[in-house]
Amino acid sequence: MRRLVSNPIVVTVLLVLATLSEPVFAQQHMVRVGILTVDKIPPVEAFYRTLSQHGWIEGKNIAFEYRNGGGDPRRMVEPAMELVRLKVDMLFAIGPPSVRAAFAATREIPIVAHDLETDPVAAGYALSYARPGGNLTGLFLDSPDLAGKWVELLKAIVPNLSRVVALWDATSGPIPLAAVRNVAPSFGISVQVLEIHTPEEIDNAASAFTNRPQALIILPSPMIYHQSARLAELAKRQRLPAASMFVPFAKAGGMLAYGPEIPETAERCAELAAKILAGAKPGDLPIVRPTKFEFVFNLKTARTLRLTVPDTVILRADKVIQ
Repeated sequence: MRRLVSNPIVVTVLLVLATLSEPVFAQQHMVRVGILTVDKIPPVEAFYRTLSQHGWIEGKNIAFEYRNGGGDPRRMVEPAMELVRLKVDMLFAIGPPSVRAAFAATREIPIVAHDLETDPVAAGYALSYARPGGNLTGLFLDSPDLAGKWVELLKAIVPNLSRVVALWDATSGPIPLAAVRNVAPSFGISVQVLEIHTPEEIDNAASAFTNRPQALIILPSPMIYHQSARLAELAKRQRLPAASMFVPFAKAGGMLAYGPEIPETAERCAELAAKILAGAKPGDLPIVRPTKFEFVFNLKTARTLRLTVPDTVILRADKVIQ
C-alpha cells in the first residue's frame, strides 16, 4: 500500500516541481492558437507533432482555431480578423496571403509565419532577420537560388531549351517571378509569364501558351502546393518537362521538384511557437530559413517525354521515381 506524503514542506516542494514541469501558458489557461491558411487543409502535421514534443497537447493545454480563405487567397482579411476577435494567444499564418492578412489584422498578438515566397524585411514585417522587433517571426524563403536550380536542371535535361512558361500565382508576391526572370537570360532562355488566380484557371492555362513553350516552371504559392496533382496533369497533357518547388508535384507525375522539405519547415515554425508560448517575445526571436532541401526526379515522366537524362542529373536526385 502506497504511503501518503504528510510532511507539509515535502508537499510544497512536490507541488512547485510539478508546476515548473508545465509550460508557462498552461499554468494560466487553455492556450488557443489560430491557424490561418488559404486552403482548408494545412500541410503542417509536423507543426502539431513538434509542439506536442514540447508539452503542448491538443485538448489538454492547447486548442487550435482554424480559419481559411476557402481556397481564394484574395479572401484572407475576414478570416484573420475573426481570429483576432477571438483573442487567440498566437497566430500561425501559412503562406504570403495569410501572413499579409495576419500582420494587417494585429500588432499585438504574436505571429509565427510560414512563408516560402517573401522577403520579410522588404515586406515590412521585420526590422531584420536577426531581430524582427515586432510581433512577427517565423520561417521565410525568397527564391533566387531555387530559381537558378530549376532553370539549371531543365537546361541540363533539355539542352536546346530556349522558351519556358512560368505559371505565377500573383498573390505569392513578385520575388519568385523576379528570380526566374533574372536567371533565365543567362541560360539563353526567354520566359512567358502566365498569371493564374484560381485552381480552375489551371485547366485552361494551356490555351494562353504562345510560341510553343519547351518547358514549364511552376512558381510557388499555397494554392500551387494544394494543386500539385492538377498541375502535374497539365504538364503531362501538354507533354512538357516541368519544375516545381513542391515534392507532391513530382510524385503526381510532374518531372521534377526541388525545394525545402515542408515537414522540416513546419518543425522549425513549431520550435519558434514553443518559445513564444514559453514567454519569449517574437520580436526577439530571429527569423529562420529552411536548411533542408530535396530534389525529387520523376524518371518515368522523363522517359514518357522521350528525354535523354544525363546520369549527373539522376545522381543528384535525393529520390528517383522509376
